[in-house]
Amino acid sequence: MQSNSPTQKMQSILRHLFVPQEEPRWIPLALGFITLVALVLRALLITQPVQYDEAYTFIYYASKSLTTILANYSAPNNHIFHTLLVALAYHLLGASLWTLRLPAFLAGVLTVPAAYIAARRFFSQHQSLAAAAVLAVTPVLIEYSTNGRGYTLIILFSLLLANFAGILVKKQTISALVAYGLTAALGFFTIPIFLYPMAGISLWLFASYLTESGSNQTRLRSLTVFLVTCALAGLLTFLLYSPVIFFGTGLGSLVSNEIVESQTWPTFFGNLSPRLTNTAAFWMTGIVPAFRVLLLAGFLISLFFYRKLSNQRLPLQVFLVLAIAILMLAQRVVPLPRVWLFLDAFYILFAAAGLTWLAEIVLRGLSSTRLKEGILAAVIVLVPFIYLFVFTQGAHFSIVRENDSPEEFAAGYILENIQPEDTLIAVPPTDIQTAYYLAINGLPFDRFYQPDHPTSIQNALVLVRTNSKNDTPKSILQYFDLTRGFILARAKLVYEYGPLQVYSIPAR
Repeated sequence: MQSNSPTQKMQSILRHLFVPQEEPRWIPLALGFITLVALVLRALLITQPVQYDEAYTFIYYASKSLTTILANYSAPNNHIFHTLLVALAYHLLGASLWTLRLPAFLAGVLTVPAAYIAARRFFSQHQSLAAAAVLAVTPVLIEYSTNGRGYTLIILFSLLLANFAGILVKKQTISALVAYGLTAALGFFTIPIFLYPMAGISLWLFASYLTESGSNQTRLRSLTVFLVTCALAGLLTFLLYSPVIFFGTGLGSLVSNEIVESQTWPTFFGNLSPRLTNTAAFWMTGIVPAFRVLLLAGFLISLFFYRKLSNQRLPLQVFLVLAIAILMLAQRVVPLPRVWLFLDAFYILFAAAGLTWLAEIVLRGLSSTRLKEGILAAVIVLVPFIYLFVFTQGAHFSIVRENDSPEEFAAGYILENIQPEDTLIAVPPTDIQTAYYLAINGLPFDRFYQPDHPTSIQNALVLVRTNSKNDTPKSILQYFDLTRGFILARAKLVYEYGPLQVYSIPAR
């Protein structure tokens, strides 16, 4: 008997890793429709005005050399793996808003089928489909799918890691172990905050191995193999970050920057309650109160009845929260709400599973199994369609107004009127957001005044946002201690659009 061809072997491995169960034909069709809804919702926002952090990523990292991307971690904005993907899109497809956001967009869309695949390791096909459907239409996840940052990649890798963990908890196949390690390394290489999902999922696996039936020798072997996999993932992560550590900004830029620096205990506990409150509000952005209550009820059902509605022995959500609590106490850091986007995805997954399980109980009285499944499937599939219809009628998808993106329109004026003797002067975030629109049209960032590279100035074009702290030309110049070098009495307003003004001011 001939052995399988390499193609057949690869197909077998992919089925093992990404096809949890043999499903009825309508399941991939329904999942495809839900994914299409997710794509449309995200595509509608992909050209919204550029935000500060994503513009910063492009100006300082993605538009620079490969060496800069790999070795410069001077600010946590450089989500290195994501930045590499942005740079690739930029060089292959050109400079535009949609190419800046393409990696985050694709990752955001792929989280929908990934949610189904991961959930299917734990729950029924209806519960998993509901998880994908709710995740597809969650406003905050839609928004971050059109923000050129690495957070949707973190969500995607977290769901994939949970999927591979669902395989490993039953059988430690080589392909699943390799997939687990590679996914962990890529997650860390995107943003070091991948430590949180990695710790929670790994703790769940560790506890599952400790409590599995069988001999002590079997448990010890499972634990050893898993710990070696985690160690190899850590080694690969170290190698990926070695340009930063040895040739770039150094290990300190990764482990002791201002975002992750340990706080005093009073500061830590003082920040804890407001940050958690803000995170909960952040997760529920755009969700009406009734749906918030439903999601909370579904999550609590999934927690208290986990053994009945799941095919796993231990509740993953408990270990995710436990690992995060341990890490936060060890680090004495309360991260920003956006750090917990991956956890929001899991919250939605468990909430949808709990609600669907309850719906299955309610429908249990129907005599026809086919009718019961049909009603449940129809509700799950129609929810995102109805949501799409309602959501796209709202002002959220309205055309850009002058107050939404004054930097974009100011950049248009500057491109047409800037003279060789002009130096642009602005403060964050106006400088970076305007610089982005200028850069993608060929005007480099070095036309802006930069304190660390001072140059002689003949004439300044000063950008002022009237709705910000620095709302006058004088305050902008004072910000850089440049007031004495200019004739403020001859300042001339040459452009105004919405809250953004441009003044031309000659040097003394």
